[in-house]
Amino acid sequence: MVQSNISAAQNYVIPKDNYDLVKTVNSTTVEYGTYDFIIIGAGAAGAVLANRLSEIHSWKILLLDAGGDYDDFNKIIGLLLYETFSPKTWGYNTTVQKNGCLGMKNQRCFLPQAKVIGGGTTVNGAVYARGHPEDFNRWVSVYNNSGWSYDEVLPYFKKSEKAVFEPRDRFYHGDNGYVTISQPPVTSNLGPIMRDIFKEGGVEYNYDYNGKCERGLSVAEVFLKGNERVSTASAFLDNFRSRENLRISLNSFVTKIVIDNVTKSATGVEFVKNGQKYLAKADKEVIVSAGGVNSAQVLLLSGIGPEKHLREVNVPLVKNLPVGEYLQDHVMFIGLAIRTNVIFYNDTLRELLMRYRRNQRPFISLFDSIAFTNIDKDTKKRPDIEYLVTVPQNLTERASIYSSLNDEYLAAIKINTTSDLIMLTILMHPKSRGTVKLQSNSPLDVPLIDPNYLAEEEDIEKLYQAVKFIVNLNNTEAFRKHGAQVVAFDYPNCETFKKFSKGWWQCAIRHMSTTVYHPSSTARMGSDPSVSVINTNLQVHGISKLRVICSSSMPEILFEGI
Repeated sequence: MVQSNISAAQNYVIPKDNYDLVKTVNSTTVEYGTYDFIIIGAGAAGAVLANRLSEIHSWKILLLDAGGDYDDFNKIIGLLLYETFSPKTWGYNTTVQKNGCLGMKNQRCFLPQAKVIGGGTTVNGAVYARGHPEDFNRWVSVYNNSGWSYDEVLPYFKKSEKAVFEPRDRFYHGDNGYVTISQPPVTSNLGPIMRDIFKEGGVEYNYDYNGKCERGLSVAEVFLKGNERVSTASAFLDNFRSRENLRISLNSFVTKIVIDNVTKSATGVEFVKNGQKYLAKADKEVIVSAGGVNSAQVLLLSGIGPEKHLREVNVPLVKNLPVGEYLQDHVMFIGLAIRTNVIFYNDTLRELLMRYRRNQRPFISLFDSIAFTNIDKDTKKRPDIEYLVTVPQNLTERASIYSSLNDEYLAAIKINTTSDLIMLTILMHPKSRGTVKLQSNSPLDVPLIDPNYLAEEEDIEKLYQAVKFIVNLNNTEAFRKHGAQVVAFDYPNCETFKKFSKGWWQCAIRHMSTTVYHPSSTARMGSDPSVSVINTNLQVHGISKLRVICSSSMPEILFEGI
């Protein structure tokens, strides 16, 4: 099973459009019934909503998702990158970038999004980091969204959670929820090495970054039960699919939200499944939970969006709102490598799978260590940098963080896959904002995604300071102890700068930065309809019976996974 999926990923051809999803055998639209609630997207939010709403036995729920079901391969967290080249993801690319992604093919970053039940929780890195208190408090203080402070949302995190690791700050964790959170034991010497290195840099060990303190070096907390991934599908749907009032329709691509132009209310959705067009009606509400990219796409196709853009693509205007604006995504520098004299993993695939069966890394978690820091070391501020420490994969593998690099840059990355470390350096609060737009008025065409990475000079500076922090550890006792040195690759287009100079690192950052697959804020929450799409209750401004509940709803991105 594992080898066949890996082989399939190596040969998978990413579709250039949505033809296979929207093609129909005839033009007839078939009635699909009437429901109280219709949820578009069975992902991180949609699956949870379907569970909670169907607890009310008198309500009929329809849950739609363009993808199919998950399988045993999805349960192995460490193989997740292979799923970015499969039918379980939308194989999106950004538009050509001017300030980031410069070392990627055609200056476009690969930005796959989940297309499977469970959404991103089925195919992501499964790191559990719920966000810094200040993130949520800013939603209230800056964006005027009452009810969303950290103290107000914490009980809901705890309700969903079943934390099984020790030690932990018990006040901040739940014990009886559906979602198991584990802290996989470190089974290589990588963890202790990282602890030595970061401690010498002034970053202390933190046993629970989802607890009282959200900074420091930690072992990653993971959506994991035993050795298997926990997704919203496995946690919130698998034991409840038989509920009589819950209908789950997979491989169902929603092409439009039906809105009564007189009453300005959502009445249903149109979708295509197995070549047939369907219409499902909603008595109470339609809820859009399709993620930062696809939620924006379906709203725009339905006539909700910027008037000027909808006119450009010939979509009749229903409501002028800034859908697709304010796109925000975490940006990650993948060019910071540390060479050591230590062998971390030197196993065959068979040996790695044997480790997995014994609940051992690396397949139960991609990341041995995770660190949250401030570049100015001000502990009163929320962390602005995250380091994820991992052992690199073979660069010839298609399913690699380097797979989007152009040939010049791929040739420049000389890595020892058994003893080098990759210090993935992530900017958690980017200032740069982008857009999601339509190519045309047809759902056949994939959306135009322009994250506008690193457009703000402040973003470049913060990533440089984060890299500089690691480089400054080069001459510490911890580095010497493990024969460690930061690697200076021969980056194309950066030869005019002296290696390790500020200009050289900033050049490298512009060429070797990519996405962390967290697009958000394209239908953001706020009180002012001129700069937001939904209100504090997640209802679309000016359209009744329509909500947006997913990462697109966030006023600004959280400090880690979303």
